[in-house]
Amino acid sequence: MPDLEQMVKRQKALADFGDFALRNEDLDQILTEACRLVGDALGTDLAKVLEIEQNGQCLFMRAGIGWKPGLVGKLRLPMNERSSETYSIKAGKPVVTQDISKEDRFEFPDFLKEHGAVAIVNVPIFLPGGKPYGLLQVDSRKPREFGEEDIAFLRTYATILGPVIDRLHKSHSLKDALEANQHLLKELQHRVKNHISIITSLVRLRAKDVSSEEARRELTTVGERIEVLRLVNELLYVAGTTDLLRLRPYVMQLVESLCHLDEGQFGKVRLDFAIEEVDLGPEIAVPLGLILNEFVTNSLKYAFDGQGGVISVSIEVLEENGIRVRMSDNGKGLTAEPRPARPGSGTGMKLIEAFARQLDAKLDWSSSQGTALSLEFSRH
Repeated sequence: MPDLEQMVKRQKALADFGDFALRNEDLDQILTEACRLVGDALGTDLAKVLEIEQNGQCLFMRAGIGWKPGLVGKLRLPMNERSSETYSIKAGKPVVTQDISKEDRFEFPDFLKEHGAVAIVNVPIFLPGGKPYGLLQVDSRKPREFGEEDIAFLRTYATILGPVIDRLHKSHSLKDALEANQHLLKELQHRVKNHISIITSLVRLRAKDVSSEEARRELTTVGERIEVLRLVNELLYVAGTTDLLRLRPYVMQLVESLCHLDEGQFGKVRLDFAIEEVDLGPEIAVPLGLILNEFVTNSLKYAFDGQGGVISVSIEVLEENGIRVRMSDNGKGLTAEPRPARPGSGTGMKLIEAFARQLDAKLDWSSSQGTALSLEFSRH
């Protein structure tokens, strides 16, 4: 019968192990600490956790203390009928051997004798739901009875181990599944990026081949709109996510690519950005990018008469998750009505209005020193 000091020591071992298990996600470290604490609490030099492997054909020494190098994490024991471990798992209860030299029920592996193990107690570890995980095994170098209090302590310890092992198994399975899904996502994004690039290249090639100037303008405009989609996918791919992309680099790359695409035709255009750091989902970034595409394209074609100028884009974060976007040029300005993206078509204006409705944003056009377009919307 353990004295009061030993009882307190065992209670402290259970508390210390519970605290350690809550703060750690490494199963091997947790099981090793379990062996150390239980060995210390019972005053034994040897302890180990054996894990059932290969459909119940063998036991793997997953963790342990007091053993020579090369055993823990490598040793496998067959689960035969003469094994005390096998008997304990099948019976579902602790099995005690006070002295292995006098035991005629079981056969014991040589490594136990080589380490001086004399008395052994096997305690099954069960996962939630009753599935056996393996054994907590404590070995003493001298004959020992392992009384009822010892067994009760070990059973309590094994009962705590089961849910801890189950939690970490599930956590690792979820982590593995997440990593696999992230790999598939990256592969899918890569393929989408390549497909969009192919479509863009085909549109540009076709634009060069057509004889009609109007058709060439139409195809070029379509290619620019596809480029918005490609850029969104590109930034999401680089970030390794499908949820959010950084607004500042997205807007800057988009506008810069439009202005530098054919600088000789429009004249030298200076860009002025004032964009706060904010992340947006693709469901907002795509329509916003298409609005910017239409506005900038419109400015390049009709604002500067080939003499160049300044295009400015400012984006600020408002209270209550609001976003205010203002784009402007210092060109000729609007006449009676906002000028269309292409003479006579009005398609660009219709697209801007449609994409603004997608964002649930109100458009505000102005023309004092050039043309400006402002819109506000919620990012959620």
